[in-house]
Amino acid sequence: MTNKVNELINGIDVEGLNNYKKVISENAEDAMIDYKVKLEWLGGTKTKVTTQGITLGKQELKRNFSFEIDEPPQLLGNDSKPTPQEYLLGGFGACMMVGYTVGAAVKGIKLDKLEIEIEGGLDLRGFLEVNPTSPIGMKEVKYIIRVKADGSEEDLHEIHQKVIETSPNRATIADEVNVVSELVIER
Repeated sequence: MTNKVNELINGIDVEGLNNYKKVISENAEDAMIDYKVKLEWLGGTKTKVTTQGITLGKQELKRNFSFEIDEPPQLLGNDSKPTPQEYLLGGFGACMMVGYTVGAAVKGIKLDKLEIEIEGGLDLRGFLEVNPTSPIGMKEVKYIIRVKADGSEEDLHEIHQKVIETSPNRATIADEVNVVSELVIER
């Protein structure tokens, strides 16, 4: 008996993906995933974010990654790290990047280049309570995807549409999401 190593397309194990899709189609509980992060104030506008683990079905996946967030001096920060909005847009784009990479691999398309440029803006008068009619959140996020691959234009358009339909981070930003808040005051 020989050990078959699954062929990777764009770094993606398509056979492994198909096997996992079969597992979650047979047991919906295995498809449920929950993420946890903890944020710690580091003074001023600086925050440390630490991953706290992922629950995937019945599995507890240990996570131990951290990153810091800051603001530019104009917003009272030290400009030492990306802003919360830059991380938000980066997570939005990275999720779509995964979708494109996997979508191309599933179709047997080799990617030579994949880039996403994203922009979104805020009216700081809302956040800073200067103008009560100014919106607080981003009202528009625009992105351009640049791809060079050995697939047909039709295939690449199909992948593009599938990413729009299935990217979790894109859906979280584009669709209404229920946000639950709780305050615990310690003395």
